[in-house]
Amino acid sequence: MKVVGRVKWMPDGAEQPAKEELSLLVHAMIEDRDHMQACGGQADCGTCRVQVLEGIENLTPYTVDERELREEFTDYFEPNERLACQCRPTGDVTIAAPNPPPPDLRFV
Repeated sequence: MKVVGRVKWMPDGAEQPAKEELSLLVHAMIEDRDHMQACGGQADCGTCRVQVLEGIENLTPYTVDERELREEFTDYFEPNERLACQCRPTGDVTIAAPNPPPPDLRFV
């Protein structure tokens, strides 16, 4: 797999190689991070959201599924949030999981 930079997780500052073929959710799973996800990476629930603190331009563009979820639930997303299941790194990114975890949008 091609390494394109690094993924830095806040608040602990842990870093790992950013692999362009893997979503941020898979990166979290590789590192055994306790990262919320309720729909198995299908862009249905929104629980895997991450706050992009640095490098938002170093993530792949919105998928159709992510864009549709954001449009349907506009009030639940901040501008710097992305679905970890839908975006992949293309360079260095610094991210944090929202605290408290976001609600499952399938039930709001």
